[in-house]
Amino acid sequence: MLTGSCLCGSIKYQLNQEDIDTLFVCHCSRCRKESGSAFNTSAVINSADITITEGKDLVKKYSVNGVNRHFCVGCGSRLYSSRDNDPAHYRLRVGLLDTPINPAKKIHVFTASKASWDEICDDFPQYPERPPV
Repeated sequence: MLTGSCLCGSIKYQLNQEDIDTLFVCHCSRCRKESGSAFNTSAVINSADITITEGKDLVKKYSVNGVNRHFCVGCGSRLYSSRDNDPAHYRLRVGLLDTPINPAKKIHVFTASKASWDEICDDFPQYPERPPV
C-alpha cells in the first residue's frame, strides 16, 4: 500500500497498490499552468484504489472542459485529476506520495508543446502528443 499527503498534512490518502507502474511526465501547456513548472509528473490509477483517510472535506475541485483538478483548499497541493469521460481513472500527482516508489517505466508526453526554455535531459521515451495505446 502506498500513502501520500498534501503539503500542510491536512489531507492524507492511501493507495491500494504496491507500486506505480508508469510515470507520465506531461509537458502540455495546461500542466505547466497547473504546476507552475515545466511539466507535471503523474501516474494513472484506478479511482477505486485511492481512499482519503484524513481531510476529505478539504479536497476541492476546479473543473474546465471535463477535466477536474482536485486539490487541498488549505495549502493548494494538487492531489489528482479526473476526467468526466473516464471516471474509472485518476491521474495521481506522484510528488505527494510519502511512500517510495520504483516505477517500471517513465515517459514524456506532449513534448511538442513543451516550454521553449525546458530541456529534457534523460533517455526516457518521448511522445509529441499522447502515447500510443
